[in-house]
Amino acid sequence: MSNINPRWGSWATPPEPFKPEDFEEKYETEVLVIGAGIAGLSCAYSAAEKGCKVTVIEKLPSYHGFAHNVGVVNSKFMRSLGIVNDPDEVAREWIKRCGNRCDERLVRLFVDYSEEAMDWAIDNVMKPEYGGVRINLQGATYKGETYKELYTAHCFYDGPVARSGKFGGLNELMEPMYRESLKLGSRFLFNTTMLQLIKENGRVVGAAARTQEGKLIAVYASQGVLVATGGIGGNEEMCEDLCPIANRVAVKANFPKGIDLGEGHKACLWAGAAFEDGPFPTMMHPQAIRHSNYCFLFVTPKGKRYMNEDNYLQGRSLGIVKTGYKWCWTIFDSDWAKKVPETLKYGGGIYWGESFNYVGGKEFDEEDVGRKIQASLNAGSSVMADTPRELAEKMGVDPDTFEETFNRYNEFCRKGHDDEFGKRKELLIPLDKPPFIARKFGAALLSVCGGVKVDERFRALDEMGDPVPGLYVLGNTMAGRYGVDYPMLMPGNSTGSGMTYGYLLGRYFGAGEGK
Repeated sequence: MSNINPRWGSWATPPEPFKPEDFEEKYETEVLVIGAGIAGLSCAYSAAEKGCKVTVIEKLPSYHGFAHNVGVVNSKFMRSLGIVNDPDEVAREWIKRCGNRCDERLVRLFVDYSEEAMDWAIDNVMKPEYGGVRINLQGATYKGETYKELYTAHCFYDGPVARSGKFGGLNELMEPMYRESLKLGSRFLFNTTMLQLIKENGRVVGAAARTQEGKLIAVYASQGVLVATGGIGGNEEMCEDLCPIANRVAVKANFPKGIDLGEGHKACLWAGAAFEDGPFPTMMHPQAIRHSNYCFLFVTPKGKRYMNEDNYLQGRSLGIVKTGYKWCWTIFDSDWAKKVPETLKYGGGIYWGESFNYVGGKEFDEEDVGRKIQASLNAGSSVMADTPRELAEKMGVDPDTFEETFNRYNEFCRKGHDDEFGKRKELLIPLDKPPFIARKFGAALLSVCGGVKVDERFRALDEMGDPVPGLYVLGNTMAGRYGVDYPMLMPGNSTGSGMTYGYLLGRYFGAGEGK
Protein backbone atom coordinates (compact mmCIF):
# COMPACT_ATOMS: atom_id res chain seq x y z
CA MET A 1 0.00 0.00 0.00
CA SER A 2 1.43 3.37 -1.04
CA ASN A 3 1.74 6.13 1.52
CA ILE A 4 1.43 8.79 -1.21
CA ASN A 5 -1.96 10.04 -2.40
CA PRO A 6 -1.97 10.29 -6.22
CA ARG A 7 -4.04 13.50 -5.96
CA TRP A 8 -1.27 15.34 -4.12
CA GLY A 9 0.96 17.77 -5.98
CA SER A 10 4.50 17.34 -7.17
CA TRP A 11 5.83 17.99 -3.65
CA ALA A 12 4.93 14.38 -2.76
CA THR A 13 7.17 12.86 -5.43
CA PRO A 14 10.41 11.59 -3.87
CA PRO A 15 13.63 12.95 -5.35
CA GLU A 16 16.49 10.74 -6.38
CA PRO A 17 18.47 9.71 -3.29
CA PHE A 18 21.94 11.15 -2.91
CA LYS A 19 24.87 8.79 -3.38
CA PRO A 20 27.62 8.54 -0.73
CA GLU A 21 30.11 10.11 -3.12
CA ASP A 22 27.89 13.21 -3.49
CA PHE A 23 28.65 14.46 0.01
CA GLU A 24 31.47 16.92 0.56
CA GLU A 25 31.51 16.36 4.32
CA LYS A 26 30.20 13.63 6.60
CA TYR A 27 29.45 13.76 10.31
CA GLU A 28 28.68 11.00 12.77
CA THR A 29 26.54 11.26 15.87
CA GLU A 30 24.25 9.12 18.01
CA VAL A 31 21.12 11.30 17.90
CA LEU A 32 20.39 13.65 15.03
CA VAL A 33 17.79 16.35 15.68
CA ILE A 34 16.44 18.23 12.65
CA GLY A 35 14.84 21.49 13.73
CA ALA A 36 15.76 23.63 16.75
CA GLY A 37 12.33 24.71 17.90
CA ILE A 38 11.05 23.88 21.37
CA ALA A 39 10.46 20.18 20.59
CA GLY A 40 13.81 19.62 18.91
CA LEU A 41 15.85 21.61 21.41
CA SER A 42 14.15 19.95 24.40
CA CYS A 43 14.99 16.54 22.95
CA ALA A 44 18.57 17.56 22.17
CA TYR A 45 19.20 18.83 25.68
CA SER A 46 17.39 15.93 27.36
CA ALA A 47 19.36 13.35 25.35
CA ALA A 48 22.69 15.12 25.89
CA GLU A 49 21.96 15.31 29.62
CA LYS A 50 21.66 11.52 29.60
CA GLY A 51 24.99 11.02 27.86
CA CYS A 52 24.06 10.91 24.18
CA LYS A 53 26.20 12.44 21.47
CA VAL A 54 23.81 14.89 19.78
CA THR A 55 23.91 16.87 16.54
CA VAL A 56 21.27 19.45 15.63
CA ILE A 57 20.56 20.72 12.10
CA GLU A 58 18.67 24.01 11.83
CA LYS A 59 18.09 26.08 8.69
CA LEU A 60 17.82 29.36 10.64
CA PRO A 61 20.82 31.13 12.20
CA SER A 62 19.82 30.04 15.72
CA TYR A 63 17.31 28.05 17.74
CA HIS A 64 13.88 29.68 17.65
CA GLY A 65 10.92 30.05 19.97
CA PHE A 66 8.44 32.63 18.76
CA ALA A 67 5.62 31.89 21.20
CA HIS A 68 4.83 33.89 24.31
CA ASN A 69 3.90 31.02 26.62
CA VAL A 70 4.22 27.34 27.47
CA GLY A 71 1.15 25.46 28.71
CA VAL A 72 1.38 22.36 30.92
CA VAL A 73 -1.13 20.55 33.12
CA ASN A 74 0.70 21.24 36.40
CA SER A 75 4.05 22.48 37.66
CA LYS A 76 5.68 23.33 40.93
CA PHE A 77 5.20 27.00 40.07
CA MET A 78 1.46 26.45 39.63
CA ARG A 79 1.31 24.50 42.87
CA SER A 80 2.99 27.42 44.65
CA LEU A 81 -0.03 29.50 43.58
CA GLY A 82 -2.52 26.87 44.70
CA ILE A 83 -3.41 25.81 41.15
CA VAL A 84 -3.62 22.04 40.68
CA ASN A 85 -5.37 20.38 37.73
CA ASP A 86 -6.58 16.79 37.54
CA PRO A 87 -4.74 15.08 34.63
CA ASP A 88 -7.61 12.64 34.08
CA GLU A 89 -10.13 15.45 33.76
CA VAL A 90 -7.83 17.36 31.43
CA ALA A 91 -7.38 14.29 29.22
CA ARG A 92 -11.11 13.64 28.98
CA GLU A 93 -11.91 17.25 28.09
CA TRP A 94 -9.02 17.43 25.60
CA ILE A 95 -10.21 14.29 23.80
CA LYS A 96 -13.79 15.56 23.68
CA ARG A 97 -12.79 18.93 22.22
CA CYS A 98 -10.71 17.16 19.58
CA GLY A 99 -13.77 15.23 18.41
CA ASN A 100 -12.13 11.98 19.55
CA ARG A 101 -9.80 12.20 16.55
CA CYS A 102 -6.65 12.77 18.59
CA ASP A 103 -4.40 9.91 19.69
CA GLU A 104 -5.27 9.17 23.32
CA ARG A 105 -1.85 7.62 23.98
CA LEU A 106 -0.15 10.89 23.10
CA VAL A 107 -2.63 12.94 25.12
CA ARG A 108 -1.96 10.74 28.16
CA LEU A 109 1.80 11.16 27.78
CA PHE A 110 1.36 14.91 27.83
CA VAL A 111 -0.98 15.13 30.80
CA ASP A 112 1.04 12.59 32.80
CA TYR A 113 4.53 13.99 32.13
CA SER A 114 4.13 17.71 31.40
CA GLU A 115 4.64 18.63 35.06
CA GLU A 116 7.90 16.70 35.20
CA ALA A 117 9.06 18.31 31.96
CA MET A 118 8.18 21.85 33.07
CA ASP A 119 9.87 21.42 36.44
CA TRP A 120 12.97 20.15 34.60
CA ALA A 121 12.92 23.20 32.32
CA ILE A 122 12.31 25.65 35.17
CA ASP A 123 15.17 24.16 37.21
CA ASN A 124 17.39 24.86 34.23
CA VAL A 125 16.09 28.41 33.77
CA MET A 126 16.62 29.25 37.44
CA LYS A 127 20.33 28.38 37.48
CA PRO A 128 22.27 31.42 38.75
CA GLU A 129 24.17 31.93 35.51
CA TYR A 130 20.90 32.74 33.70
CA GLY A 131 20.13 35.41 36.23
CA GLY A 132 16.74 36.54 37.27
CA VAL A 133 14.21 35.03 34.90
CA ARG A 134 10.75 35.93 36.19
CA ILE A 135 7.89 33.43 35.78
CA ASN A 136 4.18 34.19 35.68
CA LEU A 137 1.00 32.59 34.37
CA GLN A 138 -1.06 34.06 31.59
CA GLY A 139 -4.27 35.16 33.23
CA ALA A 140 -6.60 35.61 30.26
CA THR A 141 -8.82 32.53 30.11
CA TYR A 142 -12.40 31.74 29.06
CA LYS A 143 -14.54 31.17 32.15
CA GLY A 144 -17.69 29.61 30.70
CA GLU A 145 -18.13 25.84 30.79
CA THR A 146 -18.51 25.36 27.03
CA TYR A 147 -15.02 26.58 26.14
CA LYS A 148 -13.49 26.68 29.61
CA GLU A 149 -9.76 27.35 29.74
CA LEU A 150 -7.33 26.57 32.54
CA TYR A 151 -4.58 28.69 34.07
CA THR A 152 -1.66 26.70 32.68
CA ALA A 153 0.31 28.96 30.34
CA HIS A 154 3.73 29.83 31.79
CA CYS A 155 5.30 33.12 30.67
CA PHE A 156 8.97 34.02 31.11
CA TYR A 157 10.27 37.56 31.51
CA ASP A 158 13.43 39.57 32.16
CA GLY A 159 15.89 36.81 31.30
CA PRO A 160 19.14 36.95 29.32
CA VAL A 161 17.33 37.02 25.96
CA ALA A 162 15.19 40.04 26.83
CA ARG A 163 18.16 41.78 28.42
CA SER A 164 20.04 41.40 25.15
CA GLY A 165 17.28 43.32 23.39
CA LYS A 166 15.70 40.33 21.63
CA PHE A 167 12.23 38.80 21.93
CA GLY A 168 12.06 36.80 25.18
CA GLY A 169 8.99 34.68 25.84
CA LEU A 170 9.64 31.04 25.00
CA ASN A 171 13.24 31.91 24.12
CA GLU A 172 13.94 32.54 27.81
CA LEU A 173 13.17 28.85 28.38
CA MET A 174 15.20 27.74 25.38
CA GLU A 175 18.36 29.81 25.88
CA PRO A 176 19.45 27.81 28.95
CA MET A 177 18.68 24.54 27.11
CA TYR A 178 20.90 25.66 24.26
CA ARG A 179 23.77 26.76 26.51
CA GLU A 180 23.63 23.57 28.59
CA SER A 181 23.58 21.46 25.42
CA LEU A 182 26.75 23.17 24.25
CA LYS A 183 28.40 22.49 27.60
CA LEU A 184 27.56 18.81 27.16
CA GLY A 185 29.26 18.69 23.77
CA SER A 186 26.27 18.88 21.43
CA ARG A 187 26.98 20.08 17.90
CA PHE A 188 24.68 22.69 16.29
CA LEU A 189 24.79 23.14 12.51
CA PHE A 190 22.87 26.38 11.93
CA ASN A 191 22.07 27.87 8.51
CA THR A 192 21.91 24.28 7.32
CA THR A 193 18.82 22.95 5.51
CA MET A 194 17.84 19.30 5.54
CA LEU A 195 17.12 18.06 2.02
CA GLN A 196 16.17 14.41 2.52
CA LEU A 197 16.61 11.53 4.91
CA ILE A 198 19.16 8.83 4.25
CA LYS A 199 17.97 5.20 4.34
CA GLU A 200 20.10 2.10 4.32
CA ASN A 201 18.66 -1.42 4.40
CA GLY A 202 15.22 -0.08 5.26
CA ARG A 203 16.42 2.07 8.17
CA VAL A 204 16.71 5.85 8.40
CA VAL A 205 20.37 6.37 9.32
CA GLY A 206 20.85 10.09 8.80
CA ALA A 207 20.06 13.12 6.71
CA ALA A 208 21.44 14.98 3.75
CA ALA A 209 21.65 18.75 4.18
CA ARG A 210 23.04 21.83 2.50
CA THR A 211 24.98 24.51 4.34
CA GLN A 212 24.63 28.25 3.81
CA GLU A 213 27.78 28.12 1.67
CA GLY A 214 26.18 25.52 -0.59
CA LYS A 215 28.13 22.53 0.70
CA LEU A 216 26.30 19.20 0.59
CA ILE A 217 26.82 17.28 3.83
CA ALA A 218 25.61 14.05 5.41
CA VAL A 219 25.00 13.49 9.12
CA TYR A 220 24.76 9.84 10.18
CA ALA A 221 23.06 8.89 13.46
CA SER A 222 23.58 5.52 15.10
CA GLN A 223 20.53 5.72 17.40
CA GLY A 224 17.91 7.71 15.56
CA VAL A 225 16.87 10.78 13.60
CA LEU A 226 14.29 13.18 15.01
CA VAL A 227 12.39 15.38 12.56
CA ALA A 228 10.87 18.43 14.26
CA THR A 229 10.81 21.02 11.50
CA GLY A 230 7.44 22.66 12.21
CA GLY A 231 4.30 22.72 10.11
CA ILE A 232 3.25 23.23 6.49
CA GLY A 233 1.49 26.59 6.87
CA GLY A 234 3.97 28.48 4.71
CA ASN A 235 3.65 26.01 1.81
CA GLU A 236 0.56 26.97 -0.22
CA GLU A 237 0.58 23.81 -2.35
CA MET A 238 0.86 21.45 0.60
CA CYS A 239 -1.88 23.34 2.43
CA GLU A 240 -4.23 22.99 -0.54
CA ASP A 241 -3.67 19.24 -0.52
CA LEU A 242 -3.61 18.63 3.23
CA CYS A 243 -5.34 21.58 4.93
CA PRO A 244 -7.10 23.92 2.47
CA ILE A 245 -8.58 26.17 5.15
CA ALA A 246 -5.05 27.27 6.05
CA ASN A 247 -4.95 29.21 2.78
CA ARG A 248 -8.21 31.06 3.51
CA VAL A 249 -7.02 33.20 6.41
CA ALA A 250 -6.32 36.93 6.39
CA VAL A 251 -2.71 36.55 7.48
CA LYS A 252 -0.20 33.74 7.89
CA ALA A 253 1.71 34.58 11.03
CA ASN A 254 4.55 32.10 10.44
CA PHE A 255 7.53 34.05 11.70
CA PRO A 256 10.16 34.51 10.47
CA LYS A 257 9.44 34.04 6.78
CA GLY A 258 10.79 30.78 5.50
CA ILE A 259 9.70 28.51 8.34
CA ASP A 260 6.81 26.03 8.22
CA LEU A 261 7.46 25.01 4.62
CA GLY A 262 6.87 21.32 5.20
CA GLU A 263 10.43 20.07 4.56
CA GLY A 264 10.16 17.57 7.39
CA HIS A 265 6.77 16.29 6.26
CA LYS A 266 8.07 15.68 2.76
CA ALA A 267 11.26 14.00 3.92
CA CYS A 268 9.36 11.63 6.22
CA LEU A 269 6.83 10.83 3.50
CA TRP A 270 9.63 10.07 1.03
CA ALA A 271 11.22 7.80 3.65
CA GLY A 272 8.05 5.70 3.94
CA ALA A 273 6.11 7.37 6.78
CA ALA A 274 2.37 7.96 6.59
CA PHE A 275 0.25 11.03 7.35
CA GLU A 276 -2.81 11.23 9.56
CA ASP A 277 -6.16 11.64 7.83
CA GLY A 278 -6.83 15.12 6.50
CA PRO A 279 -7.60 17.86 6.70
CA PHE A 280 -4.82 18.56 9.18
CA PRO A 281 -5.70 20.58 12.31
CA THR A 282 -4.95 24.29 12.40
CA MET A 283 -3.97 26.79 15.07
CA MET A 284 -5.62 30.16 14.40
CA HIS A 285 -5.96 33.32 16.47
CA PRO A 286 -8.19 36.31 15.57
CA GLN A 287 -5.18 38.60 15.75
CA ALA A 288 -4.69 39.70 12.16
CA ILE A 289 -4.81 43.33 13.33
CA ARG A 290 -3.73 42.37 16.87
CA HIS A 291 -6.58 43.99 18.74
CA SER A 292 -9.25 42.56 21.02
CA ASN A 293 -12.51 41.39 19.52
CA TYR A 294 -14.80 41.42 22.61
CA CYS A 295 -18.07 39.52 22.25
CA PHE A 296 -20.90 41.93 21.46
CA LEU A 297 -21.84 41.96 17.77
CA PHE A 298 -19.87 40.49 14.85
CA VAL A 299 -20.88 41.25 11.25
CA THR A 300 -19.59 40.38 7.79
CA PRO A 301 -18.58 43.00 5.21
CA LYS A 302 -22.20 42.77 4.06
CA GLY A 303 -23.38 43.89 7.50
CA LYS A 304 -24.90 40.58 8.57
CA ARG A 305 -24.37 38.66 11.78
CA TYR A 306 -22.77 35.24 11.21
CA MET A 307 -22.09 33.46 14.54
CA ASN A 308 -22.60 33.32 18.29
CA GLU A 309 -20.01 35.83 19.44
CA ASP A 310 -19.63 33.96 22.74
CA ASN A 311 -16.78 31.78 21.56
CA TYR A 312 -13.09 31.11 22.12
CA LEU A 313 -10.30 32.40 19.90
CA GLN A 314 -10.07 29.40 17.55
CA GLY A 315 -13.83 29.39 17.12
CA ARG A 316 -13.90 33.13 16.41
CA SER A 317 -11.16 32.66 13.81
CA LEU A 318 -12.91 29.79 12.06
CA GLY A 319 -16.15 31.76 12.14
CA ILE A 320 -14.56 34.48 10.02
CA VAL A 321 -12.94 32.03 7.61
CA LYS A 322 -16.24 30.21 7.06
CA THR A 323 -17.92 33.43 5.90
CA GLY A 324 -15.64 33.43 2.87
CA TYR A 325 -14.25 36.85 3.78
CA LYS A 326 -10.76 37.65 5.00
CA TRP A 327 -12.02 40.24 7.49
CA CYS A 328 -15.14 40.87 9.53
CA TRP A 329 -16.20 43.59 11.99
CA THR A 330 -16.67 43.59 15.75
CA ILE A 331 -19.02 46.28 17.06
CA PHE A 332 -19.07 47.90 20.50
CA ASP A 333 -20.16 51.22 21.99
CA SER A 334 -18.60 54.02 24.02
CA ASP A 335 -19.60 52.37 27.29
CA TRP A 336 -16.99 49.65 26.68
CA ALA A 337 -15.14 50.41 29.94
CA LYS A 338 -18.20 49.22 31.89
CA LYS A 339 -19.51 46.54 29.56
CA VAL A 340 -16.33 44.59 28.68
CA PRO A 341 -15.51 43.78 32.34
CA GLU A 342 -19.06 42.46 32.75
CA THR A 343 -18.48 39.98 29.94
CA LEU A 344 -15.22 38.77 31.51
CA LYS A 345 -17.23 37.21 34.34
CA TYR A 346 -18.66 34.71 31.87
CA GLY A 347 -16.17 34.42 28.98
CA GLY A 348 -12.81 35.97 28.22
CA GLY A 349 -9.55 34.57 26.96
CA ILE A 350 -6.95 35.75 24.49
CA TYR A 351 -8.19 38.51 22.14
CA TRP A 352 -11.55 38.71 23.92
CA GLY A 353 -10.52 41.42 26.34
CA GLU A 354 -6.84 42.05 26.89
CA SER A 355 -4.22 39.59 28.08
CA PHE A 356 -2.94 39.92 31.63
CA ASN A 357 -0.72 38.08 34.10
CA TYR A 358 -2.22 35.84 36.76
CA VAL A 359 -0.03 37.31 39.50
CA GLY A 360 -0.18 41.09 39.85
CA GLY A 361 -2.03 41.75 36.60
CA LYS A 362 -5.29 43.65 36.10
CA GLU A 363 -7.94 41.56 34.40
CA PHE A 364 -9.03 44.72 32.63
CA ASP A 365 -6.84 47.81 32.38
CA GLU A 366 -9.14 50.61 31.25
CA GLU A 367 -6.33 53.05 30.47
CA ASP A 368 -4.41 50.52 28.41
CA VAL A 369 -7.52 49.44 26.51
CA GLY A 370 -8.45 53.07 25.87
CA ARG A 371 -5.02 53.72 24.36
CA LYS A 372 -5.38 50.68 22.10
CA ILE A 373 -8.83 51.72 20.93
CA GLN A 374 -7.56 55.19 20.09
CA ALA A 375 -4.54 53.74 18.31
CA SER A 376 -6.80 51.55 16.15
CA LEU A 377 -8.98 54.58 15.31
CA ASN A 378 -5.88 56.54 14.34
CA ALA A 379 -4.65 53.66 12.20
CA GLY A 380 -8.00 53.28 10.43
CA SER A 381 -8.58 49.69 11.53
CA SER A 382 -11.47 50.99 13.65
CA VAL A 383 -14.11 53.57 12.77
CA MET A 384 -16.50 55.51 15.02
CA ALA A 385 -19.86 57.21 14.42
CA ASP A 386 -22.87 58.53 16.34
CA THR A 387 -25.46 56.35 14.59
CA PRO A 388 -25.52 52.83 13.13
CA ARG A 389 -26.12 54.23 9.64
CA GLU A 390 -23.16 56.58 9.85
CA LEU A 391 -21.04 53.74 11.22
CA ALA A 392 -22.06 51.50 8.31
CA GLU A 393 -21.06 54.17 5.82
CA LYS A 394 -17.61 54.45 7.38
CA MET A 395 -17.32 50.65 7.35
CA GLY A 396 -18.25 50.49 3.69
CA VAL A 397 -21.29 48.36 4.54
CA ASP A 398 -24.84 48.71 3.23
CA PRO A 399 -26.52 51.02 5.81
CA ASP A 400 -29.96 49.41 5.57
CA THR A 401 -28.63 45.90 6.13
CA PHE A 402 -26.37 46.90 8.98
CA GLU A 403 -28.99 49.03 10.71
CA GLU A 404 -31.45 46.13 10.58
CA THR A 405 -28.82 43.75 12.00
CA PHE A 406 -27.84 46.23 14.71
CA ASN A 407 -31.43 46.89 15.79
CA ARG A 408 -32.40 43.21 15.74
CA TYR A 409 -29.39 42.36 17.93
CA ASN A 410 -30.34 45.03 20.45
CA GLU A 411 -33.88 43.70 20.52
CA PHE A 412 -32.53 40.23 21.42
CA CYS A 413 -30.53 41.86 24.21
CA ARG A 414 -33.56 43.71 25.59
CA LYS A 415 -35.74 40.61 25.71
CA GLY A 416 -32.92 38.39 27.02
CA HIS A 417 -33.00 35.76 24.27
CA ASP A 418 -30.90 35.47 21.12
CA ASP A 419 -33.31 34.11 18.50
CA GLU A 420 -30.54 33.71 15.90
CA PHE A 421 -27.63 31.96 17.61
CA GLY A 422 -28.62 31.36 21.24
CA LYS A 423 -25.97 33.50 22.93
CA ARG A 424 -26.14 33.25 26.73
CA LYS A 425 -28.42 35.88 28.23
CA GLU A 426 -25.61 37.09 30.53
CA LEU A 427 -23.73 38.24 27.44
CA LEU A 428 -26.68 39.88 25.68
CA ILE A 429 -25.59 43.41 26.51
CA PRO A 430 -27.24 46.15 24.39
CA LEU A 431 -25.14 48.50 22.30
CA ASP A 432 -26.98 51.64 23.29
CA LYS A 433 -24.47 54.36 24.10
CA PRO A 434 -23.13 56.30 21.11
CA PRO A 435 -20.73 56.89 19.58
CA PHE A 436 -20.43 53.35 18.26
CA ILE A 437 -17.16 51.73 17.21
CA ALA A 438 -16.49 49.08 14.55
CA ARG A 439 -13.14 47.31 14.42
CA LYS A 440 -11.96 45.16 11.54
CA PHE A 441 -10.50 41.80 12.55
CA GLY A 442 -9.37 38.63 10.83
CA ALA A 443 -7.96 35.16 11.39
CA ALA A 444 -4.21 34.66 11.53
CA LEU A 445 -2.79 31.18 10.94
CA LEU A 446 -0.10 30.41 13.50
CA SER A 447 0.51 26.85 12.35
CA VAL A 448 -0.88 23.72 10.77
CA CYS A 449 -0.51 21.19 13.59
CA GLY A 450 -0.70 17.81 11.90
CA GLY A 451 1.37 15.40 9.92
CA VAL A 452 3.31 12.19 10.37
CA LYS A 453 1.75 9.35 12.34
CA VAL A 454 3.74 8.30 15.41
CA ASP A 455 3.41 5.76 18.20
CA GLU A 456 3.77 6.35 21.94
CA ARG A 457 7.59 6.31 21.57
CA PHE A 458 7.34 8.99 18.85
CA ARG A 459 8.51 6.56 16.18
CA ALA A 460 7.22 7.44 12.70
CA LEU A 461 4.72 4.90 11.37
CA ASP A 462 4.16 3.62 7.87
CA GLU A 463 0.82 3.05 6.17
CA MET A 464 0.42 -0.32 7.94
CA GLY A 465 1.08 1.18 11.37
CA ASP A 466 4.57 -0.26 11.69
CA PRO A 467 7.54 1.89 12.80
CA VAL A 468 9.89 3.26 10.17
CA PRO A 469 13.19 2.13 11.75
CA GLY A 470 15.37 4.96 12.96
CA LEU A 471 12.84 7.77 12.37
CA TYR A 472 11.16 9.88 15.08
CA VAL A 473 8.85 12.88 14.73
CA LEU A 474 7.76 15.65 17.13
CA GLY A 475 6.14 19.08 17.26
CA ASN A 476 3.98 20.43 14.46
CA THR A 477 5.46 17.82 12.12
CA MET A 478 3.77 15.00 14.05
CA ALA A 479 0.21 13.75 14.00
CA GLY A 480 -2.11 12.80 16.81
CA ARG A 481 -2.25 15.73 19.23
CA TYR A 482 -5.38 17.46 17.98
CA GLY A 483 -7.18 15.61 15.20
CA VAL A 484 -9.54 18.48 14.36
CA ASP A 485 -8.38 21.86 15.63
CA TYR A 486 -6.19 23.39 18.31
CA PRO A 487 -7.98 22.94 21.69
CA MET A 488 -7.71 26.03 23.89
CA LEU A 489 -8.46 24.10 27.07
CA MET A 490 -4.86 24.93 27.94
CA PRO A 491 -3.37 28.04 26.30
CA GLY A 492 0.16 27.34 25.11
CA ASN A 493 -0.36 23.60 24.89
CA SER A 494 1.42 23.28 21.54
CA THR A 495 4.70 24.53 22.97
CA GLY A 496 4.00 22.66 26.20
CA SER A 497 3.45 19.34 24.46
CA GLY A 498 6.45 19.93 22.18
CA MET A 499 8.64 20.48 25.24
CA THR A 500 7.17 17.48 27.08
CA TYR A 501 7.53 15.07 24.17
CA GLY A 502 11.05 16.33 23.47
CA TYR A 503 11.99 15.80 27.09
CA LEU A 504 10.59 12.25 27.02
CA LEU A 505 12.20 11.29 23.73
CA GLY A 506 15.57 12.55 24.98
CA ARG A 507 15.15 10.27 27.99
CA TYR A 508 14.25 7.37 25.68
CA PHE A 509 17.41 7.97 23.66
CA GLY A 510 19.41 8.18 26.88
CA ALA A 511 18.06 4.77 27.87
CA GLY A 512 19.18 3.25 24.57
CA GLU A 513 16.11 3.77 22.38
CA GLY A 514 17.05 3.01 18.79
CA LYS A 515 20.20 1.05 19.48
